[in-house]
Amino acid sequence: MATEFEKLATGPNGIRRGRVSRLSAEQKAKKAEETKARNRLRNEARRRAHIVLQHRYRTEFEQLLNDEFKNLSKDSRYKIS
Repeated sequence: MATEFEKLATGPNGIRRGRVSRLSAEQKAKKAEETKARNRLRNEARRRAHIVLQHRYRTEFEQLLNDEFKNLSKDSRYKIS
């Protein structure tokens, strides 16, 4: 036996979940392409920024890495045999 909700959901008009889209299929496809292009540009900018930061702060990073390595090597749990 179906519940009242199941009867409404399976009827000819059915209950829709979410918001009704006011865009046509062509508009949705165009918007999706624009979003993909914008995300590609954003990812490229992020990649370039990482490269710049990597080169700009290389000496500082290496100093921090060396300091941490020295501290870990003094710790008994991380002794190198």
